[in-house]
Amino acid sequence: MPTWPSDEPLRLRRIYPDPPGYFARELPSTNDTLKALVQADEPEPFTVLVCGRQTRGRGRPGNLWSSLRGDLAMSLWLPVESQERALPLSLFVAGACLEALSEVPGVRWKYPNDLCREMPASSDEGGVGKLGGILVEPLRREGRLRGHVAGVGINLVDDRPSAPFAAGALPLTTVAPSHLPPLRLSRQIACSLRSFLDRGEDALRECLDRHLLWRGRWVAYALETGEKGASGFHLGRMTGLSSEGSLRVVDSDGRPHLLPPHVRTLRLVESPGGRGV
Repeated sequence: MPTWPSDEPLRLRRIYPDPPGYFARELPSTNDTLKALVQADEPEPFTVLVCGRQTRGRGRPGNLWSSLRGDLAMSLWLPVESQERALPLSLFVAGACLEALSEVPGVRWKYPNDLCREMPASSDEGGVGKLGGILVEPLRREGRLRGHVAGVGINLVDDRPSAPFAAGALPLTTVAPSHLPPLRLSRQIACSLRSFLDRGEDALRECLDRHLLWRGRWVAYALETGEKGASGFHLGRMTGLSSEGSLRVVDSDGRPHLLPPHVRTLRLVESPGGRGV
């Protein structure tokens, strides 16, 4: 059991040995808690921390996400590797989540860090809903990168209270009916991540391209606050991923563009001159 950096250690329960997995009943943020653990006593690579309820989890860019009991809220410790990779680590985590959720119909990846689910057109939840999200944060000591903590949150509970969402944002959806216990799913994600890092980037690109939401469709996007076109957004038709993991789009004049991982407000539109959907 790792040494916990607190006068009142959390009551952690070992849930599986390989990769090392630990469970806490409730935490503000699994990312923050695991980072504190790493700073005090660096655990083994791929160590997983899961909590039964997360009260102040974070998303991009700084959005809060509170889980319900029965959802998945987890973080993994990924120390710096000697091998350099072209694709960002967050894409490996996305691929691991997609592979672990392979039994769930309609699961898609919304570039760069969202997990979504396409619902049948006849469903009351018709369209696309946000299933979960990924947040990978660097961990440094004395200016030196020691590794990354990768947080994953996935909605597994069916009965969710209705909540407002921002304009252009996707409504929340879930793995319904829920047939994936969160502790089992956390281990599947950790094992899939380890496997993708071993198999290499070609297997990961194939997985991400296959699950890419809105591939071949027109989207509106903004790279950073204040960097927008005359209509409020840039427009492009998504064509897939580049070799470095950036999103490739083609504008209405046929010019290619690469969208880096900090792209914001990616949403579907009908056509270059059409209204949003």
